[in-house]
Amino acid sequence: MIDILLLAGVALCILSVLLAILALARTQAPRGAAISLVLGLLVLLATNALDDRPLSLNSVAQSWFRVTSGQLSPTTSTDAPAADAPAASAPTTGQSSQ
Repeated sequence: MIDILLLAGVALCILSVLLAILALARTQAPRGAAISLVLGLLVLLATNALDDRPLSLNSVAQSWFRVTSGQLSPTTSTDAPAADAPAASAPTTGQSSQ
């Protein structure tokens, strides 16, 4: 979902530039461009707040690859044991050290 949000934010920002050019060519106020730019920036800020990865052009390219290849979540290794597993399996003696 983060990948889709990131790409949607970038698309809204790019769309705002095109809308601004069209509005200025018609000698109109670029209100739609300003609204789409603000929405795009808000989506990018939300993506940055929700994701652990830093926001960069490389992360946009990686997100594009994952969305177009059908892999929407990054692969995680489930072979590694959890850090809490050894502590949970340690036997307790039931004696207090008072």
